[in-house]
Amino acid sequence: MVMDIRHLLAVDDAQAEKVDDIKEVAPGLGEWLYECVEASDFAAQARALLQLRLSVPSEEGIELLRAIVADVADVRRLLAAQMLGHHRIWLATAAGVRRQVVLAREEEDSVVAAALVWGLHQCDEAAEFIGHADSQVAREAVLATPISRRTLSPILAALRAENRPEVERILLHKMHQIHPSLVRYLVDLLAEGSWGDEALRSLFASLPQMPLFELFLDGRQPAAWALGDAERSRFWQRLVRLVSSVLVECPGNELMRYLLSRSGDDESFARRHAQLLRAAVQRADADLGAVLVGHVERLTFGASEDKVVRLAQALVDLSVRLDGDAANKVNSLLEEWKSRSADLKLKIYHLEQGIG
Repeated sequence: MVMDIRHLLAVDDAQAEKVDDIKEVAPGLGEWLYECVEASDFAAQARALLQLRLSVPSEEGIELLRAIVADVADVRRLLAAQMLGHHRIWLATAAGVRRQVVLAREEEDSVVAAALVWGLHQCDEAAEFIGHADSQVAREAVLATPISRRTLSPILAALRAENRPEVERILLHKMHQIHPSLVRYLVDLLAEGSWGDEALRSLFASLPQMPLFELFLDGRQPAAWALGDAERSRFWQRLVRLVSSVLVECPGNELMRYLLSRSGDDESFARRHAQLLRAAVQRADADLGAVLVGHVERLTFGASEDKVVRLAQALVDLSVRLDGDAANKVNSLLEEWKSRSADLKLKIYHLEQGIG
């Protein structure tokens, strides 16, 4: 049995400097592979691995590794597949990537296939194997797959299937890294299949909040959806409800600061999103609440009374959820506002009492 040596291939520079002290007991790549596979002790195997790591295979060497992988009788197959993932000079050409994909596609040994897919890390082509029948290969594929325009469709298909929790967990974690510019394209892809509410909710909870807010809650329904059939339009409205629910359940700092800033500056925006802002403020965690108090203070410094009133509701809602210095800061700020004028004092009093 060949051990998984991928972690051993990451030899540090200090270890690499010892290569001059290593006696070369085999003249070439194929022999080093044999030496590693047949080593009787860890030290001998480590010497062979170091030789393999420090070598830079030529095109002929890469072809040798491919030939070894393709030979089902060769005991070096797994190690050769791992070496192809470590020395990725084949990435320089599209043909080289295609050869790696073909090897992985045709491989029947799941362990070797997983090693070949590992070699495709950060290549869009790895996404082909997300739905692989073997869970080990599928897991390696999701770890290897970058988030890009080309990979979103197979990623969403895997999430939509809801049949592999580990794959879904990794993919949802990676979706946190999606570029905001891809969110609109991702949303358009949602119409490709049938989705359960929980799968959609998990997906939306993993995406950046600002693009979701702007697309679903602060803009018109896109023409591609509005001009579709009635079922497509109903699906859009379902997405709107789910996004609104997700944003309220766990509002992030960027979204909250944006809502407060726009509400203070734009009365129309404040009216449209008053319910969302209030619900989000009431659900924001205490640490974020303390940060938002400081943000509101900066927004209202020297501001008009109309702007203060638009933001006062948020501060009143925050006051009941904070304690310590943050709560004292809220009370101090509210008292400062009340001292500006009798009219402002009355309006804030009404907000505090829940009147109007």
